[in-house]
Amino acid sequence: MVHTEESPSALPSGSRRGEWAFLALLLLGFGLRLYQLTFHSLWLDETVSIYLASFPLSEIFQQGMSLQEPNPPLYHLVLSLWMRVLGSSEASVRILSAFLGTIYLPALYLLGRRLFSARLALIATLLAVSNPFLVWYSQEARMYALVATLSVWSMYCFVRALATPRWYWWVAYVLVTVASLYTHLYAAFLLPAQLLFLFLFPSRHREALRRGALAGGLSLLCFSPWLSRAWELSGATPSWRAPLSLFGMITTCLEAFTVRRLPLSGTGLGLILAVSGAFVLAGLFLPYLPQRARGRIRWKRLDLRPNVFLSLSLLVPFVLAYVLSFRQQIFTVYYLIVILGPFLLALGAGLEKVTSFSRAAGLGSLLVVMAIFVSGLWFNWSPDYRKEEWRAAARYVSGHAKPGDAILCHVDYTRIPFVYYYSGTVPVFAPFGGPLAGEAEVAQILEGLGEYSTVWLVQSHTEWADPTRAVESWLSTHFPLVTQQYPPGVEVKAYAAQYRLSEVPSEARPVDALFDDKVRLAGYELDGETFYSTDDTYHPPSGWIHVTLYWQPLVPLTEEYIAAVGLIDEAHQVWGGALERPTGAIGFYPPTSWRVGEVVRDDYDINLNPVTPEGTYGLEVSLLSSSGERVQASYPEGQGDSVPLGDVSVRSR
Repeated sequence: MVHTEESPSALPSGSRRGEWAFLALLLLGFGLRLYQLTFHSLWLDETVSIYLASFPLSEIFQQGMSLQEPNPPLYHLVLSLWMRVLGSSEASVRILSAFLGTIYLPALYLLGRRLFSARLALIATLLAVSNPFLVWYSQEARMYALVATLSVWSMYCFVRALATPRWYWWVAYVLVTVASLYTHLYAAFLLPAQLLFLFLFPSRHREALRRGALAGGLSLLCFSPWLSRAWELSGATPSWRAPLSLFGMITTCLEAFTVRRLPLSGTGLGLILAVSGAFVLAGLFLPYLPQRARGRIRWKRLDLRPNVFLSLSLLVPFVLAYVLSFRQQIFTVYYLIVILGPFLLALGAGLEKVTSFSRAAGLGSLLVVMAIFVSGLWFNWSPDYRKEEWRAAARYVSGHAKPGDAILCHVDYTRIPFVYYYSGTVPVFAPFGGPLAGEAEVAQILEGLGEYSTVWLVQSHTEWADPTRAVESWLSTHFPLVTQQYPPGVEVKAYAAQYRLSEVPSEARPVDALFDDKVRLAGYELDGETFYSTDDTYHPPSGWIHVTLYWQPLVPLTEEYIAAVGLIDEAHQVWGGALERPTGAIGFYPPTSWRVGEVVRDDYDINLNPVTPEGTYGLEVSLLSSSGERVQASYPEGQGDSVPLGDVSVRSR
């Protein structure tokens, strides 16, 4: 199936200039897919893929075929073999996708040349090189780069098979198509489009229709064991995906396929989607308009074939995803990466048709579309659009958890990404999986946590399993809060299970300050010596200092107190203060309940001013009475209404 009348701007198929241009685009595409490859932390699904790929090959196959893992097994089999050679580091597992995403480019180029022209093939390849959606999934350790690449190669084999009476292209088509099917279900949605095209445009070879139907049927037959099992389970398994209207699906796909994600909404985003959609529609349905052409331009029936092929390849999978979602919501935009190739070819065809009318208009249109793509590509590596930061969550816990602590991952499968990064020795528990039965179930399992010093709650994806946050609620009603950190997509909260102590821990720095002759500040701990004034991960935009105080009542207290911890400079100007935390130790265990002689652990996070100049600053602690007045204190170096703890260094990033 070849466009017999090339567009006026087409390059000769053997053009050396075109080949060099494609090679340059291929290298650029590979470079973009390697750029900032580990900027993002691996998120949940990526670490699940690594986890599954660590099993023996036979077990990976069995899990995929039985749908214990909801995706077909091919990608995890490939990843398993890859990991045996290159390991399971962030870079090594993502390089596989970068490589697969690069192989996508020659497939799209060859398909574009076969359907249209060398010029259009280069335009489509340029779009694919810089497409933020393609680059994003070419940097993710999941199956989407593989299924996208196999889908385009399947289309190319199909087109080549239609153009020759020889059988070997049909064999190649079956092999590549079956591989794509066993990578992701959505690849199956391309088969009806191709079979429908066969019936609409039977090839000039008499055997093409029969061979094509046989090849498609054989591909489906090979996939039927997995497909039948998926259909059986689809009606019984609830979907976590929110339903979308048809218009919502269209706009979601347009946004993903052009900019992926931009901080735009309303008119700005609508204009981008309208422009992109207009070029795609022009590429699919408008004829070429050669400059200086006279008379009425008519399409021949043969000229429609590439456009109909692209239209069916775009619309049939989309419609099938929409229709099947009435049985179970299965639409997720990145699943439709299988139709991104036809989308880019249609977009390129629209740009080339504008060029056939006016070179200046065509060049301007191409620059506009490239500007849209590049703007989206820029945000692929923006700190504001990071994936789940399991790397940061594990780093924080590794740096702060101590022997005698416990880590609770909630829900249970979040243990996989956390343990991938966690380098400490503190035990990690993950007892809760599916929807919780109630508070009684939580209490029965968590009661034993009181024997640990600090319980670290690391939670994510709780919307379905624990929508009422029963686990967090139980912890907050039994233990005071130590700290709370919010790396993107993850929450880290620590609770002091042992907050009433018999003595000050040996690692604490002694203070021996006496407030109002009633309360002794016996010691404190800091989580470092040098801190940064800004932070873009845990509490943007401010940096934080964690301080642990140890109080000891000398007499029964009849008044409630509140502690204030601050960061000051030499002029006593405040550059940071602890946020009021009702769930902290003093709020959870009020001073009037303290027993004489016991040591009470009290934790604070000091929020730094983001514009704090670099330098050395002092930490000070004050105790406020119930009326808000500062209580006088005495300490070995002097007395006053605050007690100095020591100096820290503040740096700028």
